[in-house]
Amino acid sequence: MVDYDLSENALVGLVTLALEGQEGIRLVQPGARGVGDLIPGRRAKPVRVEREGENLTVDLMVCVDYGKPIPDLAKEAQRCVTETLTASTGLKVRAVNITVVAVEYKEPNAA
Repeated sequence: MVDYDLSENALVGLVTLALEGQEGIRLVQPGARGVGDLIPGRRAKPVRVEREGENLTVDLMVCVDYGKPIPDLAKEAQRCVTETLTASTGLKVRAVNITVVAVEYKEPNAA
């Protein structure tokens, strides 16, 4: 039997991939200013994964499109992230916490 460990970067990468195909919701860009930037010595990350044994807790900071139902977008993102992490790692996802930090308006004909 092979023993292995998953780095936090690998878990963050899986979360990012899980959200790539979602319409109306996306991770906050790392360069965006947020509350974490205002507190000295602390930098906010759009994805944070905590692992306790075989359990994962995921915290996401996201932007959503104006006019989209936020609860529906959040539930779908939670489902996608949970399924991706469980299928890819075999670990149990205890929670996917989502914080909406921005609502963005897009022009109807914008690319």
